[in-house]
Amino acid sequence: MDEFFYRIHWRARGHLPGGHRGTQAGAGFEFTGHRLLTDGADPRRLDIRASLRDPFERWQVRVFAQRSAIPVVLLADLSASMAVQGRHDKWASVSRLAAAMAWSVSRNGDLFSFVGCDQTVREDLFLPPTHRRAASMDLAQRLHAARPSGHATAAGLLQAAQWLPQRRSLVFLISDFHHPAGFTEQLLASLQAHDVVPLVLWDPVETHVPQGRGLLRLQDSETGQHRLVWLRNAVKDQWREAIAGRRQALLQTCQRHGRTPLIIEDAFHPDQLTRYFHAAA
Repeated sequence: MDEFFYRIHWRARGHLPGGHRGTQAGAGFEFTGHRLLTDGADPRRLDIRASLRDPFERWQVRVFAQRSAIPVVLLADLSASMAVQGRHDKWASVSRLAAAMAWSVSRNGDLFSFVGCDQTVREDLFLPPTHRRAASMDLAQRLHAARPSGHATAAGLLQAAQWLPQRRSLVFLISDFHHPAGFTEQLLASLQAHDVVPLVLWDPVETHVPQGRGLLRLQDSETGQHRLVWLRNAVKDQWREAIAGRRQALLQTCQRHGRTPLIIEDAFHPDQLTRYFHAAA
């Protein structure tokens, strides 16, 4: 089973034990200070030296922070453009990533959930927070049968915040981000209560200018509209500038909201996510 490793830079507030630094006092190994025995501290962690140094001769108990579990959410764009088959099958990458994430999160002791959106939030695909390791197989099968079709948009992503856990979560937002101007800004603003990792899924046919010259027929994968373009050098230069500008604008928007996006332009592999978190450490 595919697996990757992730980390967070904030303290988890959950009461369930897990693998992340938390705010709850408990049976951890990270020393956070002392409490008085009379305040209900654990007498098994009595600190004799600290108690002898106390000018008021009070019994001091060592307090440690418990490592806690966090909610991890995969928020997926299910619009029609996510089913484009170019050099790679984008939807196959989404399905593989979802299965790898469900497995990795359960192995790490965290809670995994899935929220998918096209025009609305897809209730039939919603997976509430769970520890079940079998969720990876169930989700992969459901996604395989739910391949986007028609001319669905991603408008439902703006409603997704209502389906996320109330406490701070690690949210993986996977999309090709082929949205109207301002949509990405609005989407990330709606998710600001969480730690959002944007996963940008592009196929090389979307980011490389076609070769040759002549009449070229293009189709918008979401609206279905066709357009004829006379491919010449001036048009190619404008095309390259538009692609570079779109990439730069997306990087700046995501960075303003706290994370550099991970751009996946090849077939997805779990090691890409492990390297991403390692580089961000």
